[in-house]
Amino acid sequence: MLFDFDKFGIRPDAAATLKTVAAALTEYKVANAVVSGHTDAKGSDDYNQTLSEKRAAAVVAALKKAGVTTNLTAEGYGESRPVAANEIDGKDNPAGRQLNRRVEIFIPASL
Repeated sequence: MLFDFDKFGIRPDAAATLKTVAAALTEYKVANAVVSGHTDAKGSDDYNQTLSEKRAAAVVAALKKAGVTTNLTAEGYGESRPVAANEIDGKDNPAGRQLNRRVEIFIPASL
């Protein structure tokens, strides 16, 4: 799920994704999952850490509201784990920054 700049509210365009994730977690009786929040590189490290934690918590709250009973752990990583370049050749990369403003859901494999 992607987020707007400096925001942790769930975007309206994420509704379908949330519904699909909630259904999968429920259908497959997933016991545990980790919800990881991330940010782009704008702002201080401390601010981005807090923002990433709020993004993860917002997704956990939305999934719980949708009826998910999976044990969900929210984690924040700030800007420490980018999936795209925030800058290219010293110039701002808005598309890359957008990809970094995200939440990922990790479902551990059962043994």
